[in-house]
Amino acid sequence: MGDTTTVPSGVLATAIDVIASPGAALQAVKHKPTVLVPLCAIIVANAAVLLTYYSVVDVAWLMETGIQASGAEMSEEQREAMARGMANLSPMLMGSLAVVSAAIGLTLWLFLNAAYLAGVSLLSNDGVRLKAWMSMICWCGLPLIFGYGASLANLFVVDATFLPQDRLSPLSFSSLLDLDYAGSGRAWQSIAAMDLTVLWAMALGVYGYRLWTGRGLLASALIVLAPALLVLGAIMYFTSG
Repeated sequence: MGDTTTVPSGVLATAIDVIASPGAALQAVKHKPTVLVPLCAIIVANAAVLLTYYSVVDVAWLMETGIQASGAEMSEEQREAMARGMANLSPMLMGSLAVVSAAIGLTLWLFLNAAYLAGVSLLSNDGVRLKAWMSMICWCGLPLIFGYGASLANLFVVDATFLPQDRLSPLSFSSLLDLDYAGSGRAWQSIAAMDLTVLWAMALGVYGYRLWTGRGLLASALIVLAPALLVLGAIMYFTSG
């Protein structure tokens, strides 16, 4: 009976402390790692944005701009065939597919980062296990919900029929700086679509790693951000020219 009342309040307190007092929150997470609550919160918030976006955007236009961004060339016949195919797909189906893909992608990305940090811990013998790293990464990702909330609010305010994905969030670099990255390649478009809450989550991850391991700021930043920098570098390399 006692556990039923204390666990939810503990989770709520941790969620509030991640924003208001991250040091206290991350110390609590280290002693009692929890993964499901923050992970589900991020996935559900992202799902709400995607379902709303696909319900209002012109799906055929979205697919065509995606193909153009990839650099693939299409004949007029292929474009017409694609338009006919898109007409047979409901926005709900497209949104649901996007939600499932995003949920799998987010979970896999967070897990791979946690596994990477667990591998570093194994080599450095700092004693932090995989579940604890996964918990830290998920809780540090909680600020992303603010970005998803801003995107959701934006979809109810603007006409999103032809809204590019990098302008979905009003907190993205593309929206804040009013820059057009169309045709600039996937790497630059990924950067343009990134919003301030992503930087917030990254900063929390660096802070948490430093707090848990006692390493310096520069070393912590290099270790925590290495996977993201590696992926971004690979995208730039394989899509350049």
